[in-house]
Amino acid sequence: MLVLAAFLGLGLFLSNRDASSPSSRARPGETRPGSKATRPVSPSSDFWIAALARVINKVSHLAERGALDRFAARNQPLYCGGSSGRYVALTFDDGPGLYTPLALKILRKEHVRATFFLVGRNVASRQSEVREELANYSALGDHTWSHKSLVGLERAQISHQIVRTKKAISKATGTKVRLFRSPYGARNARVDRVARRLGMIEVLWSIDSGDSQGNNWRQIGHEVLRNVQPGSIVLLHENRGQTIRALHRLILPGLEERGLTPVTVPELLMLDPPPLNGSLERCWAH
Repeated sequence: MLVLAAFLGLGLFLSNRDASSPSSRARPGETRPGSKATRPVSPSSDFWIAALARVINKVSHLAERGALDRFAARNQPLYCGGSSGRYVALTFDDGPGLYTPLALKILRKEHVRATFFLVGRNVASRQSEVREELANYSALGDHTWSHKSLVGLERAQISHQIVRTKKAISKATGTKVRLFRSPYGARNARVDRVARRLGMIEVLWSIDSGDSQGNNWRQIGHEVLRNVQPGSIVLLHENRGQTIRALHRLILPGLEERGLTPVTVPELLMLDPPPLNGSLERCWAH
């Protein structure tokens, strides 16, 4: 596990080593005021660093896939991770949308990964945003096609909502979606059975930021930081400006102060999964 964590951290560093703006870095051989002359970077060095990054990312993805398979075998929804690490999962529902590029800009600047649960009908018109989410090493999840409550629907209707969205995301990105979150968190035995039959892992949450209830950015940030603990899964919505402001102004700085690292849901399951016989009460310890 420690080796996987090291691979993950190194992969994140390498993937973001050029994240700063080119205008803020001296060109090879150029001297900036108050700085020392920089040495040109060997093209061969860049090649081997890029190759190493690809290998690390592939290893990490394989490890994440194994973690997803192990949790799927439990046949239960996911509310939170374990408590032995210092990881939390930020999750964003209802995208992609108008604020998606801004959310990604903030996450990329801070070298933070997250999980986006996408509404299928939004994907076709915003495929570039979906691909950018994936390119930023975020994880993607299925949030149904039309965001209607699945409780009360027939089995075929539930399946249609999930499968149609899976296909839209796959068409836009080429990736297979394993994560699923029902709209409003509304679920019953029928929804659970359909999700399992489709090979999906139901992801719920341990902290509701309250942004969908109209909270302002200070209330959103304070609600998250007041309740956060290792293993928390935080419910946010990427289509709300107040949420994006809270993310930038309060949530990310607050997590850093507490020594908590934001990761994707698959990374959380890989690095610190919930114990096999653990009580769900610890998810809401605060």
